[in-house]
Amino acid sequence: MKKFLNYVIPSIVGMLVTSLYIIVDGMFVGKGIGSSALAAVNIAFPPILIATALTLIISIGGSNQVSIDIGSGKSKEAINKFNESILLLIITSIGMFLIAVFLSKPIAYALGAPENLINDVYNYIRFCFFFSIPLVLSQGLNCFLRNDGAPKLAMIAMISGSLTNILLDYIFIFKFKWGIKGAAIATGLGEFISMSISIIYFLRGKGVLEFKFSKLSLYFIKNTILIGFPSFLTECSIAVVTISFNIAILKYIGEDGVAAYSIISYLITIINMIIMGIAQGIQPLLSYYYGANEPEQINYYYLLAFKSIIITSIINYFVFFIFGKSIISLFTSSNKLISITYKALKLFFLGTFFAGINIINSSYFQCINKSKISTAICLLRGFVAIQISLLILPVILGDNGIWLSNLTGEFIVYLVTKYFLKDIICYYPAIMK
Repeated sequence: MKKFLNYVIPSIVGMLVTSLYIIVDGMFVGKGIGSSALAAVNIAFPPILIATALTLIISIGGSNQVSIDIGSGKSKEAINKFNESILLLIITSIGMFLIAVFLSKPIAYALGAPENLINDVYNYIRFCFFFSIPLVLSQGLNCFLRNDGAPKLAMIAMISGSLTNILLDYIFIFKFKWGIKGAAIATGLGEFISMSISIIYFLRGKGVLEFKFSKLSLYFIKNTILIGFPSFLTECSIAVVTISFNIAILKYIGEDGVAAYSIISYLITIINMIIMGIAQGIQPLLSYYYGANEPEQINYYYLLAFKSIIITSIINYFVFFIFGKSIISLFTSSNKLISITYKALKLFFLGTFFAGINIINSSYFQCINKSKISTAICLLRGFVAIQISLLILPVILGDNGIWLSNLTGEFIVYLVTKYFLKDIICYYPAIMK
């Protein structure tokens, strides 16, 4: 239990502070710029999620291999794979920067932004991607910090970046009046601080991993993509789901609905970050014990994570059920928008119970090198179940059908995963059988 807490609590705290800055960012945008800017940020967010997804496919895929090698006593191989991962991350960040220079405006139109929001969507994407190198390296290096036995420093790096973002959000939006550009620039500079802390750690050579020259191998790239692909799909599915919800909401409700969904997206970040904190916190442990061939330890830590997610989801739902209107009012002073958002939030958040289970299951199979199963769960979540729900439920239930699509989609994935996998995977925990 102590080892579980040593890894999971710093990860959760770091993620919670990250969610705090995302929420404060939303408050500053809503209060300092307006509800239309909130809608613009929500429309612009999928490309940022896809950028994060590309980062995760490398950092999770690479760190899993690194942790397995450390567990197997292969330190030299672990160092080589760490440096190959860093090289891949740098190449990815350069590609993202070029997208910011040449394709931000076409992307804004492709996302279906209304004409009155095009400039805000375009500027948010453009200025966020100008900081693609710190965006990519801060997230990637943070993952390797945890796998190098430095989960507390990983937490400090995330907190430092988040607090920097919050401070600069206030200065750029309220003092400098930079609008949505200021929010994007504050995010980029926060990521720069987080990246710098991680770089200093690896330069000092405190752990097993260190910077050194390494050539990319096709074998490593292939394994990294196979292992990290479920994490990529998880983030991509969030982007796809966000786009799908925006389209459905614009069709059935209108711009007020998109603004409400934007606030919900900010609030659901809290539970998502806790879930991801648990999943990322146990990843080094599961990968290490897989490399050490100790399945009992794998199951033990999985069950702790599973129970933690159930308890967290229950607490989270009741907090927002009771205090929802007061929390929503931090984002907007419009009584109409508060009412729409609170009604939607109570229905939408029901899906977090099964979403947490699905995410931890996907992470579990990923960590024990069963990436195909993890990939199938991610595909079902983002590209099948919720999409089907969004097509059918609004026709039957109207506006409520949109908000209930999250619950029905996640529940379908949970049932399929449980039914088809419980008897055929040797490591699958007894609690799910």
